[in-house]
Amino acid sequence: MSPIAGGPSASASPMTRLYRLLTPEHRRKLLVLGLLVFLSGFFEIAGVASIMPFMGMIVDPRLALESRWIAPVHHFFPLPPREFMILMGGIVLGVLFLSNLVSALTTWSILRFSFTAGRDLSKMMFAVYLNHPYLFFLNRNTSELAQNTLFEIGRLVNNILIPFLTVLSRAVIVLFILGLLLAVNPMIALLSGLVLGGAYGGIFLFVRRTLSRTGLEVSKENTRRFQVASETFSGIKDIKILGREQAFFDLFAVPVERYTYFQAKSQMISLLPRYAMETLAFGGIIVIVIALLSMGGNLSTTLPLISLYALAGYRLMPSLQQIFANWSLIRFNLPAIDKVVSDIESLPGRETGPHSGRCFSIPSVPSKISRPLPLRREIRLSELSFSYPGRDDRVLDRVTLSIPANASVGIVGSTGSGKTTTLDILLGLLEPTSGELTVDGVAVTAENRRRWQASLGYVPQQIMLVDDTVRNNIAFGIPEAEIDMERVIRAAKLAHLHDFIQTELADGYDTGIGERGVRLSGGQRQRIGIARALYHDPAVLVLDEATSALDNMTESVIMEALSTLSRQKTILMVAHRLTTVRDCDMIVVLERGRIADIGTYDELLDREGLFATMVRGGSVA
Repeated sequence: MSPIAGGPSASASPMTRLYRLLTPEHRRKLLVLGLLVFLSGFFEIAGVASIMPFMGMIVDPRLALESRWIAPVHHFFPLPPREFMILMGGIVLGVLFLSNLVSALTTWSILRFSFTAGRDLSKMMFAVYLNHPYLFFLNRNTSELAQNTLFEIGRLVNNILIPFLTVLSRAVIVLFILGLLLAVNPMIALLSGLVLGGAYGGIFLFVRRTLSRTGLEVSKENTRRFQVASETFSGIKDIKILGREQAFFDLFAVPVERYTYFQAKSQMISLLPRYAMETLAFGGIIVIVIALLSMGGNLSTTLPLISLYALAGYRLMPSLQQIFANWSLIRFNLPAIDKVVSDIESLPGRETGPHSGRCFSIPSVPSKISRPLPLRREIRLSELSFSYPGRDDRVLDRVTLSIPANASVGIVGSTGSGKTTTLDILLGLLEPTSGELTVDGVAVTAENRRRWQASLGYVPQQIMLVDDTVRNNIAFGIPEAEIDMERVIRAAKLAHLHDFIQTELADGYDTGIGERGVRLSGGQRQRIGIARALYHDPAVLVLDEATSALDNMTESVIMEALSTLSRQKTILMVAHRLTTVRDCDMIVVLERGRIADIGTYDELLDREGLFATMVRGGSVA
């Protein structure tokens, strides 16, 4: 299911933008939650209101039996005063218990809804990232993407969604209690509402800008600490050898300390009014008692009112404090909404008009293609040019090249000549700025790109291995129940890996290789990469400097493995070592984004051009 186009514009408020990300199912659940919050407020006021007639009975049972609240109950249960008082006590306890039960159910429903929405938002964000083209990832730090998917979504749920729903539920309770007090004594109710609400509101207006700035700082420092930690653990080998532990520790310590400071600052602001407000509230109850007594009230009339105000204050103050603390938390964490929503809104192909009635669903993730695009005659680049966004210079400039099917082609050139970009376009990862890539005369476009990629096997210089078994790394990304062991073994044999697995690994194909394959040598990791590329029996095998980091002996083993595939598959090879491409049917020499020469190894040497200069100079491609 694709996201519905026409979502929120960036000019909408953060909470509105967040609401528009909710799926139709989330919105329905939100309505049900709203009804439950209203019901919770009703039972809260029932629990508070029940205390006044009960306390009146304790002071003067006969007078209380004549009140408009107790008389109907006594008429229905005509018991003696003592027994009736016990019954009323039980009813009050029952109402208070029911009020707390509904309140607990409301809290559970808020948490359940929020974490479910967070789960779906996290899946939505992960799917959106997977749907972005390769070029998107060249401009973003991967640790930031991981942080947004995990931490920022968690921050959004715990520090925005749950607090916002809590604020709404507490606000309903506050309004119900103030409504009750208004019915009993309008003047005192209005005065209490103005004093308490005005105090909290004034404090919030005073600190809201500080909260916003602090929230932005937390986002920035958290991104930085994620980035430093990720880069440190990824490069731990170099750090150990160079003795740079202290340098990276210092890089990590700065954002961690600043992050902690800003978190503590926001927590202190949220708790700031609590102690002063408690003093003000309970001091107010004492003032109310004195006022009632000075107005000539007696114990039988004032005690029920005092009990009512005491219980109302007991219920009111935590609600007001929660409203202030949670709203401060929301204000502090609003930058998380911008991070999450902006990236989800950036999904390619999505319109950006402010259609408030529409919402998102989790985008479908590109799946495995069962029908690869066939290659029988040639792959052709026609007048192909490419420039990276924001740059005027061309990385490739009107490149035209024909690659025959089942031929082996080497691509060489100095650094910056356009080798990797050419390969990325052939792999369907980048779209040319102009010109086209065709396979047997069929242009590779967005509609059939996945079919073309299903025809490719790719071996990069650095093989991405997961902390799993050899089998699962060869059949990369395939559910374990669907792995074809015959294909795994066939691919391993073609990569000259099968004998090593059977004789030197204790558990054979079920042997774990550790994080990033740390238990294997560089050549063994590279051969797993080749076996992975061959698992699907692709028509085209692409090697991007796949042997540049290997010793000569290991490289010769891998080249021997590739030679067995000669004439069976089309092999495209970018190489640093010029000797690696010696046996290729055709070598393409690139210089400054253009084709400088094409020919066999010997032909290019005889022409005394750039290739011959590179070979004689002993330089690498």
